[in-house]
Amino acid sequence: MKGRKSKSWVMAYCGMAAALSVALMLLGAVFPIAMFIAPAVAGFLIATVCVECGKTMALTAYGAVSLLSLLFVPDKEVALTFVFLLGYYPLAKPYFERIRPALLRAVCKLLLCNGGILAMYGLVLLLVPAGSIAEELRTTALAVSLVTLAMGNAAFLLYDRALHNMLMLYKVVWQPRLHKMLGVH
Repeated sequence: MKGRKSKSWVMAYCGMAAALSVALMLLGAVFPIAMFIAPAVAGFLIATVCVECGKTMALTAYGAVSLLSLLFVPDKEVALTFVFLLGYYPLAKPYFERIRPALLRAVCKLLLCNGGILAMYGLVLLLVPAGSIAEELRTTALAVSLVTLAMGNAAFLLYDRALHNMLMLYKVVWQPRLHKMLGVH
């Protein structure tokens, strides 16, 4: 295995990253504070699969983690957050980075974020009986919903920047150590 990445190394890395992602998703369902942190870190792991193994393997890992999360994670909101936004966003991010100017790039990223979240909660509204949701919506003020949306958009932009920084750190610090440890160039 010295010298280059073999197919078995690629498959093993992809499988380990996917398994760790599913474990994180389960932790996100157990610890409420990790409800959005777990899918975000799992998305970062999918991004490392893309760096190490290519986009095809990363999409395969995303699909596997999505399916396993939907099947086994008890808190479906954690799984759906990964499926509808944070799982594939690291793979779509390079395409967004090509958009100029920066303001247009940020608007496009926020459109993807809001579209993904809207699709996720739209699906939830279709699957959950309308009576229980309608009562909750009646008690929630419009102003609180708008503030929550604004905070979610700000958090997504912070996640976007953190993802960029973490991938740079991975490429500069962790990837060379991983390759040296495993004898891969």
